[in-house]
Amino acid sequence: MYEAREQPEILKELQDNSTTDASKFEGTFEYDMLASNSIEFAKQEVEREQMYKAAFAETSWGEYLTLRAAEHGIYRREATKAIGELTVTGNGTVPEGSLFATQSGVLFHATEDTQITEQGVIAIEAETAGISGNVKAGAITVVSMSIPGITAVTNDAATHDGFDEESDAELLERLLFKVRQPATSGNANNYIEWATSIEGVGKATVKKLWNGNGTVKVLITDSNGGPASEDLLEKVAAYIETQHPIGATVTVTAPTVLPVKVELTPTSGGGNIGGIKNVLKRYFASDDYDGQKVSYAKIGKTILANSNETQVYDYEDLLLNGGMDNIPVTDEQIPQVSEVVLHG
Repeated sequence: MYEAREQPEILKELQDNSTTDASKFEGTFEYDMLASNSIEFAKQEVEREQMYKAAFAETSWGEYLTLRAAEHGIYRREATKAIGELTVTGNGTVPEGSLFATQSGVLFHATEDTQITEQGVIAIEAETAGISGNVKAGAITVVSMSIPGITAVTNDAATHDGFDEESDAELLERLLFKVRQPATSGNANNYIEWATSIEGVGKATVKKLWNGNGTVKVLITDSNGGPASEDLLEKVAAYIETQHPIGATVTVTAPTVLPVKVELTPTSGGGNIGGIKNVLKRYFASDDYDGQKVSYAKIGKTILANSNETQVYDYEDLLLNGGMDNIPVTDEQIPQVSEVVLHG
């Protein structure tokens, strides 16, 4: 791998290659001339090193990785806006584009004109793409603009399908899968590529001949680590329907949730329930999780390895669903932390 040379090294090489008899000490004409050039050469060395890294997928980043992936037909998935429904109270018309918000200022807009008589439901979309638009039920209560006749709003269900732009790590994983795993003639790898090309899809698992000859089941999670929503399932199913070989009967569905209750007694550090949930959520969505079991050992290791977030530096009496054994997981399940209990 190419490594940039430092400015002092370049200066010394220039001085060694100089054939003049003039003094080369600092402050002399020749020193100043060579030193100024060595600074510029050092900058170019850094640029060359960066160019070398950008040229190879595993050391590339940002727009350069995007371009490398595009050469193989893999395109970075864009961020998507969360969607949902609002229950509106009052009498009047809610115009398309009307703004609503949470108390913390997350904005949503109506996606079409809707006439409301006493109470009705309208479709909404987040103003900003990304996971920030996924808010809990009951969070949207602010009417951000005056709408005659409308007195109150709320979302009875959480908004969903707001996803951040695909990260470099996720894009690299898909690129390497495409390059290293043969995907031809409608094999399992083809279905994985088709499913994971859709914005918002996290992982895809393929079950061949699951219900007889010609049947294929594709199970997908979203990029936030949860089961895919109905809207996301429909998008994936519609796309795969345009791609798969004639004669295949394809079912696209989401895995069921396997709830995992985590209990432990921190002996060093106070413990942070939200932090523990977050690090375990990331673990279940990562390649470190093998998809076959919830490992008792790895759960403990993950909590300790992320102690800056979990605030657990040591613990006793770790329990998973009340026991100290690994929890088996079928290929149609994904584990999720349902509860974290910290004993004193």
